[in-house]
Amino acid sequence: MKGSKCTVLGPEELSVFCYQLSLMVQAGIGSEESIGILADDARDPHEKALLRRIHDVLMEGESLSKALFSAGVFPNYLLRMVEIGQVSGRLEQVLSALSTFYRREAALRQSLRRAVAYPAAMAVLIAVVFLALVSQVLPVFQQVFSQLGVNMSPVARGLMAFGDVSKYVAAVFAVVLVLLAGYLLWLFRTQKGQAAMSRLLARTAPSQAVDRSRFASAMALMLSSGLALDEALTRCRELLDGTGLFPALKECQSKMDAGIPFSKAAEECGIFTGIQAGLLSAGFRTGASDQAMEELARRCQEEADERLSVMLGRFEYALVIVLCLSVGLVLLSVMLPLLGVLSAIGG
Repeated sequence: MKGSKCTVLGPEELSVFCYQLSLMVQAGIGSEESIGILADDARDPHEKALLRRIHDVLMEGESLSKALFSAGVFPNYLLRMVEIGQVSGRLEQVLSALSTFYRREAALRQSLRRAVAYPAAMAVLIAVVFLALVSQVLPVFQQVFSQLGVNMSPVARGLMAFGDVSKYVAAVFAVVLVLLAGYLLWLFRTQKGQAAMSRLLARTAPSQAVDRSRFASAMALMLSSGLALDEALTRCRELLDGTGLFPALKECQSKMDAGIPFSKAAEECGIFTGIQAGLLSAGFRTGASDQAMEELARRCQEEADERLSVMLGRFEYALVIVLCLSVGLVLLSVMLPLLGVLSAIGG
């Protein structure tokens, strides 16, 4: 686990940290001693220094969530979930759930990198080929044709004109491919790029399903710990502040204040579908609201995975189309001038 006060830890590092801490809590070891043990066992100097800073804050009597906040390298979602775990007395379960969540997020980012790396590399390669054809190969064809000194047939003139146009289209397309490849690499290789990607995906169906899964999971933890429904919903609003689900949660709480049952208010606000709201209603009627919420969290996570797979599939199809167009432009840029020469010679 590496980090500084200005660099947020990656999902893989967060997953390992939460898992280690959950094992310590499960064994009955306090937060101060747990962080101290992790710091002693840390081999990386940056990791050891980070854990020592957290340990020092804990020794001053601060809570675990405040100590983690002081480090400046943990995301808000983790900090708020840890705070909820402390309030509800279910810190072990929260840390274990966070470990699973960040492990899935790390696997997701790796899948996205694999899906984009090959097309980005191909885009750069094709762009280089385009530029070589435009700057080196096509001028040779034009020079040879002019040296032949033969009259062009209408077909030859049309082919040559189309070949000239494709030459300029190929040059523009090459620049576009280079810029696109650079943008994709920036998205997946830098923290600012990943933040931009998160904003781009915030309104997509997979992101909304993930937000619903987070909401249901947090509600399940708080309801199972005996918190009142109103208080649990208020804390979930704070947890999901800044996400696409936040306005719906605010509207849902307003409807509940007006006397509308939670399951119906959640459906009317678009937080859950009719089937999901029905499952939730049954859970509240039978006194198993936390179990119903946990089931909704699982179903929403499955929905998010499915929607993401569909989105990636469409993205891959789009990349295949782009690559096919690239190959077509390569052939047009080279073959049409050659066909024009052959047609002129034959005429």
